Amino acid sequence: MTKLNACAWTSRESPRQPTPSGPPLMATAVRNRPRGPAPGCAIVALLLLVLFLSCCAPAIASELSTTVPESAICRSIDVRNRLDSFKQLNGCRVIEGYLQILLFDNVIDTDFDNISFPELTEITDYLLLYRVNGLKSIGQLFPNLSVIRGQNLMPGLKAFIVFEMSSLLEIGLRSLTDIMQGGIHIDKNPSLCFVKTIDWEKIVHDLHPGAIYIKSLKPENECPVCPESVNGHLCPRYEKDNKKFICWNRDHCQKICNCGNGTCNSKGKCCSSHCIGGCSDDITKCNVCRSYVLTDNNNDAAKCVNNCPTGFYAYLGRRCITRNECVRMPRPIDFEIGENDVIVENPYKIFNDSCLLKCPTNYADDYNDHSCKKCDNTCKKECPGARIDSINLANKLRGCTHITGSLEIQIRGGNKVVKVLEENLGMIEEIDGYLKVVRSFSLVSLNFFKTLKRIRGKQLESQKYSLVVLDNQNLQDLFDWQTHKDFDIERGSLFFHFNPRLCISKIEKLRRVAKLRAFNDMEVAANSNGDKVACNVTVLKVKITSITSKGAILRWSPFDIDDTRKLLSYIVYRIEAPTQTVNSYDGRDACGSDNWHVDDVANNPSKKNVSIEHVLTNLKPYTQYAFYIKTYTIASEQHGAESHIQYFTTKPAQPSIPRQISITSNSSDSLIIKWAPPKSPNGNITHYIVSGIKYKSTMKLSRDYCKDVVSPTVPNKTTHQAPTKPRKNTCEFSTAQHDSLSNDEKEDLELRRINFENELHNKVYVKRKETHGRNKRDTEYMIDKDSINRTLSDSQTPYDFPETVEQSYNENIVKNKTEVGKNIFINFSFKVHGPAEEFYIKNLHHYTAYEISVRACREKVKNDTEHHCSEAASETATTMKKVGADKITNIRVDNITSDSATVYWLQPQDPNGMIVAVNIFYRREGNLNAKFSADCISFKDFLIYTKDNRTMNYTINKLYAGNHSLYLRASSFAELGEVSETVFFDIPEDSSNTALVVIIVLLFLLTGVLGGVWWFYRKTVKERKNMRLIPAVNPEYVPSVYIPDEWEVPRKKIELIKELGQGSFGMVWEGIAYDIRGQSTVKCAVKTVNEHATNRERADFLNEASVMKAFDTTHVVRLLGVVSQGQPTLVIMELMAQGDLKTYLRSHRPENNEKKSPPSLKQILQMAIEIADGMAYLEAKKFVHRDLAARNCMVSDNVTVKIGDFGMTRDIYETDYYRKGSKGLLPVRWMAPESLKDGVFSSSSDVWSYGVVLWEMATLASQPYQGLANDQVLRYVIDGGVMQRPENCPDKLYELMRHCWDSKPGRRPTFMKLCQLLLPDANEQFSKVSFYHSSAGMEARTARASSLLTTDNGDVDVEVDDADASTPLNALPPDVRIVSGYGMSVSGRSDSIQSVHLDPNPRFYSISEDRTANGYVGNHVKNGKAQSQR
Repeated sequence: MTKLNACAWTSRESPRQPTPSGPPLMATAVRNRPRGPAPGCAIVALLLLVLFLSCCAPAIASELSTTVPESAICRSIDVRNRLDSFKQLNGCRVIEGYLQILLFDNVIDTDFDNISFPELTEITDYLLLYRVNGLKSIGQLFPNLSVIRGQNLMPGLKAFIVFEMSSLLEIGLRSLTDIMQGGIHIDKNPSLCFVKTIDWEKIVHDLHPGAIYIKSLKPENECPVCPESVNGHLCPRYEKDNKKFICWNRDHCQKICNCGNGTCNSKGKCCSSHCIGGCSDDITKCNVCRSYVLTDNNNDAAKCVNNCPTGFYAYLGRRCITRNECVRMPRPIDFEIGENDVIVENPYKIFNDSCLLKCPTNYADDYNDHSCKKCDNTCKKECPGARIDSINLANKLRGCTHITGSLEIQIRGGNKVVKVLEENLGMIEEIDGYLKVVRSFSLVSLNFFKTLKRIRGKQLESQKYSLVVLDNQNLQDLFDWQTHKDFDIERGSLFFHFNPRLCISKIEKLRRVAKLRAFNDMEVAANSNGDKVACNVTVLKVKITSITSKGAILRWSPFDIDDTRKLLSYIVYRIEAPTQTVNSYDGRDACGSDNWHVDDVANNPSKKNVSIEHVLTNLKPYTQYAFYIKTYTIASEQHGAESHIQYFTTKPAQPSIPRQISITSNSSDSLIIKWAPPKSPNGNITHYIVSGIKYKSTMKLSRDYCKDVVSPTVPNKTTHQAPTKPRKNTCEFSTAQHDSLSNDEKEDLELRRINFENELHNKVYVKRKETHGRNKRDTEYMIDKDSINRTLSDSQTPYDFPETVEQSYNENIVKNKTEVGKNIFINFSFKVHGPAEEFYIKNLHHYTAYEISVRACREKVKNDTEHHCSEAASETATTMKKVGADKITNIRVDNITSDSATVYWLQPQDPNGMIVAVNIFYRREGNLNAKFSADCISFKDFLIYTKDNRTMNYTINKLYAGNHSLYLRASSFAELGEVSETVFFDIPEDSSNTALVVIIVLLFLLTGVLGGVWWFYRKTVKERKNMRLIPAVNPEYVPSVYIPDEWEVPRKKIELIKELGQGSFGMVWEGIAYDIRGQSTVKCAVKTVNEHATNRERADFLNEASVMKAFDTTHVVRLLGVVSQGQPTLVIMELMAQGDLKTYLRSHRPENNEKKSPPSLKQILQMAIEIADGMAYLEAKKFVHRDLAARNCMVSDNVTVKIGDFGMTRDIYETDYYRKGSKGLLPVRWMAPESLKDGVFSSSSDVWSYGVVLWEMATLASQPYQGLANDQVLRYVIDGGVMQRPENCPDKLYELMRHCWDSKPGRRPTFMKLCQLLLPDANEQFSKVSFYHSSAGMEARTARASSLLTTDNGDVDVEVDDADASTPLNALPPDVRIVSGYGMSVSGRSDSIQSVHLDPNPRFYSISEDRTANGYVGNHVKNGKAQSQR
């Protein structure tokens, strides 16, 4: 075996290293297959290339800034027979063409161990693997192949073919995500596994019947199954069977992106819309461009574009090239012939901004000018003469109009021969030489020459004949003279012999039209042409006497013949005819490859004058048919009869059932019902009847639901047809449906498979070229030589037509019926008119199964005896559960003894399905670490604890004295229900211990009083001078115990991935939440509480998070859920990938990150309006933030800014707060004067803070009031001071700040007003997602406008307090001490901030409106003095 040079190969996964042959090719270079050795030229070219790179490489490297690295581009590659042929793939990143790997017999699996091409990512045509022994995994060869475009396909419209691979164990193409056109064909691979574990519908774009053909694999029960996870990452589940995972093998899951029609990288992050097949960690760097890749000649990389720019032309639908590149593009390996049999080396042409190999229809190829010329009528396309002995060779003459030589046809067999000849020879108008048709047994006529006008006869057969028709046993006709009126033969004569079914009269008709002289017996033999057929034909008159939906009766008079014994039978031909343009010979061949149905009607000589009737059976309803009848006589009889072609349409019938019923539920009271039209409408479909009946369960509840975990159950469904999921408005075909196909469909599928194999062999096996001295006949390339003639006659069966009385038929009409006193359907039935194939039904019962039926109804016609509506296609579906329906209410505890208590409650009145168990949780209070005990009552025991099936009671025993808490949870068929309200009760002490208990209590009280006195002395006397201003949440609004609600999320649905940082209560993690808020998987931020935190701290943590439950808007960070059960407590938030705004701004300072440019003014204004919109939402909700700052604004992955989680980031930026005591922190640099002076917080004070945030953005997060201590800032702001404009800050931005810093709260703009002012600078997306543009926002603006009182001059007359009196956070808590006037107590000194000195040159950064594109001015310090607004 030949050993390969190690330098020519790459390791399986490692990046390709440069080979000793030189540096990599430039992006625009196309790798050609070598046509011959030229070592001298190669050396010179190599030296020039090295010289060029040494001069230009630095310049190229300095300008490298692209989106897609573009390596070598290769042409179509055929790898076969020998392992060293794999060398053609070295360095290929893109194959512009096809890749065929085939016919490796004498190799073993170890020969492929070191063969891998990780650089290959894209193939523009197709990938074929055929008979490659020893190869176990295709993914081993191409681990990074991600896209097959399918621009040119294999036979059967296939883009990925794996056929007869005996050693193959897996496909393994783990990076493959897109087959853009064409389907897959995987067949006859006996060892192949991991094929049906792939969701091919996610990969194949062009889904159509037969697009996904998978057959003859290793049995599934002998194959491994997909793992649940790989390397800690869960594998996706199969959409049609949620219990199955999808994967390429045990080591690689299938890559599924939740990006709509887009793609994602290996981390699941959505790539740029320009990408397909994935991207790198930088989402703008695509693996493959979706549309076009544009390559700069001076650059070794490329970028993705939607359209080619001016001066560039689209080539192969994937890249943009210049005109020079197009016209110099070498020909493909399968393109050989140009005009006049001349090889064209550069056949590409410019047409409509594209670089094309072949011009479109009605345009002629101009190889000199490299363009396409418009033709006046039909474009003249000259082709050399040819001998066609197979349908594959006929393909080479497709589109030809002039044959410059002679044309010989000798077709011995094949499938649908005439159809192929029509497609390929139908445009031929002239033949310069002769036309010869010999021994073509499948031909019935020569009418496949649709446009043939002239045979010039410049070359003659045997120097005499220009049209030779010899030994065609089934030829019955020549041309359709209606379309060949101008047919002409310029030179030569006719030669017709041994055509037993071709009548002399038809040859004579040819002679007259062609204006030839009379022929003699040597040219046309009368005794061998038409000697086996009746040539004297009379017209047979036929009447249609009856038509039904499935049949018709024909009647005709017997043919008058001198000897009735010569008339063997009548032959009735029929065919479906959408239009009345049928010709008896069109598309027909003698091998039965046509659609004509044939009936034999026996002749009855005894009834010579009796009309003959024949019943056409098994017809399709509401279908037009063409038919004709001809006589069948003995071979020697020269007389016969044939009718004209006539047409009739069958009557409508009952439609077949609707298909592909799909029912989904999007709420607890509704269903969405979708379906596809019936396969056989049998008439004009006018409407559908959609009905439903509430499913009555007969399930016996005998199991113990306390021991067996409740899982959602759906009653067994009865359906006529399994629902399928259409994709992209196409039909769908799956191998799983193969067994349900009809016999005709199975036969058609098998024929397509046979045709595919035949055409595959024709394409794979190369015909050996002829050599001198070899008999031409020995090299004939024959196909389909074993084709079998199909017998078309069917056995006739009796047919009884129905009477006019309609057969009994149960319409099963469903009437609308609702529950008593409610508008909830028990049964329903509605008509759906028009083309709609979808119905949305509401007012259904929650978590209830309905049997849904859909009928198709057609238009009624006159004398209609058939049912106009189809049978019902049925499907059972269940509505979603109703939140709160399983909650237990009216709980009380009674009959309390010293060790027991009885609990009474009411069962849920209308649960989700049925209550199958009740769980009672209880514990003794006082021990914070105590766990709840649980008792459970199963459904089978309910009768023990109730008398009326509604009021339940249960006695809890073995209780200890003390205070106890208790709550209940019911289990239904849906799942474990909501937690009930908590009930507290006391278990009394035993009377013998009462005295002891009293003494102990008195001692504790005395100790408490003494301790209280001592504590009061310490706090009020010794520390009075150090009184601090301490903010705290009003305890009246904060419950001491957090009660789980609908936001509760099971802990198992949260997966922690990595730490993001430290929060105020504990660590913050990045995580993944599963099945939360209607999303299967979503990235999230998970906030935790330290494991040593007290119960009070946990309650504070949960209650701060609970504030966000009421918020649902784009520009406020959303709460996703809470995990309060168990430890640690978790709060699940929307993930803001870029962190807080303060960190984001500082990270864009040049000294911190040279790669990130500072935000531009437009970006700053966009951030500003997003923050204002979020605050406007809070303002409309009567919520006062009190701590608006850049640190509390969060930045998402797409740089959308949102109001952050309230109060949870304080400890991270503790230096931004001023501690006025031992307990509280105040953000004095962001607080309004009234908040600092009087402790008043309102939306107006939030507007002041918003102005400071604008200042932070303008300076890239510099510290406000730089140069002042916190206590100096407090006095400075109270005295009316504001910050001066940062240098280079635009007027518009600073005017907004000054409006926000107005000393009077009533004169500050509202957040709605701020949105209005910033609206001109907002992007288009803002109007689609903002609260300002929502209906609630418009309502809030209207209400605000009507509430304002203005004077004549327009000034605000009355200050409106923005904070509602019920807002819990609009004032300081009771334990804050405020000194009268401005005299806040600060460290016990009243004069400590009397004189304030400002730093004349504070250091901060700034943005610019016009100096630079990104708005950042240098790396030097700018001036930002504070100034007074007095």
